Amino acid sequence: MTPFILCAVGAARFAVAWLAAAGLAACGLALNGEETGGDAGPTLHDAGADVTTADASQGSSSGGDTGVPPEASNDTGTMADVVVPETGLVDGCVPKGPESCTNGIDDDCNGLVDCADPACTTQGFRCVTPSPMAGWDFVAFDATSQAGCPATLKAKNVDVDPTNLASPTVCGCTCAVGTPPSCEQGNISTTHSQNNQCGGSVTNYPASGGACIPQDLSVDAFVLAAQPPPAGGTCGATASVTQPATGATQGEVCSGETTFGGGCAGTQVCALVPTGFTSCVHHGGASMACPAPYSTPHSVGTLKDTRGCGNCACGLPTATCSAGTWAFFGSQDCTGSAGVTLDTNDQCNGTGSAQGSTFRSNQFSSIPMPGSIACATPPTPPSTGNVMLTGADTVCCD
Repeated sequence: MTPFILCAVGAARFAVAWLAAAGLAACGLALNGEETGGDAGPTLHDAGADVTTADASQGSSSGGDTGVPPEASNDTGTMADVVVPETGLVDGCVPKGPESCTNGIDDDCNGLVDCADPACTTQGFRCVTPSPMAGWDFVAFDATSQAGCPATLKAKNVDVDPTNLASPTVCGCTCAVGTPPSCEQGNISTTHSQNNQCGGSVTNYPASGGACIPQDLSVDAFVLAAQPPPAGGTCGATASVTQPATGATQGEVCSGETTFGGGCAGTQVCALVPTGFTSCVHHGGASMACPAPYSTPHSVGTLKDTRGCGNCACGLPTATCSAGTWAFFGSQDCTGSAGVTLDTNDQCNGTGSAQGSTFRSNQFSSIPMPGSIACATPPTPPSTGNVMLTGADTVCCD
């Protein structure tokens, strides 16, 4: 007996397209409705059976052979049950391009509209409740970062929810010695006499910063000399300005959405809310009552902080001067040994054998005592200015 291939299409009910194609080829049937040229034995022709492809073309088997092997006689299936898909497109839908997520149309013909289409969700679109009241516009909002809005939306960086706008600046001022004072400025004050009373009128002699003074002077029997107080020098000021934190975070509002898509359940609409952002509604003005379901309020605006401090000022440094000495020389340039040295200790001192002598130059000397130089504690500068949230608006989030 000559072997033959039994092709009972209806009985086997091929479920997978490639199996159907393989089986048809083995049976001598072409997918376009023509017989193949195989020599695998007698072919089985299912009268009126068509092979349907995804492009809706059909092919009929040629010939009128209706003979069916006995084992396939109860099969009620036809070749029309075999579908070979070629694309994922919806029948009859003409693609218009990539999915537009805000027009309510299945642009790419995959059977999914706007937010129901992964092409939209991967772009940051999601289903949201539309703005429930007039005067409120939908926005995407991030309260804690300023990552940047999508190019299709208007970005505005804002200060969010300040909690402390009343605390003034904490001001401070410290002073430190810059240039030490001098103990050799000003005048040496003297009185003198022939007795130990040192009475009489006061005569002042320049201390001259410790320089040698060419000057002819005669010394009386008793001289009282008082050295000048410390003078000059500088104290450097250092201001401290501490701004109490306002408690605000730096956030971003993405606005400008006026067209919303579909593909959502109930009354929700498809809107662009990028990753990291929250769906919210916005209204001009501070402390507006939030409309449900957007029940979480935020105050947003721009902080204007003019807080500061008054001037930090320091006076002159103070010091304690060592006991000064006033030396008199026979030379005109303070060289050689001093003929007499007077202590400028504000006491009436005798000049001894030097009384009545005339000297050609003199020189005064005194220095600040170690550790005695200091700057006075300055007054605390007053705080100035204030801080306020300007252009304050309300953002309510779900």
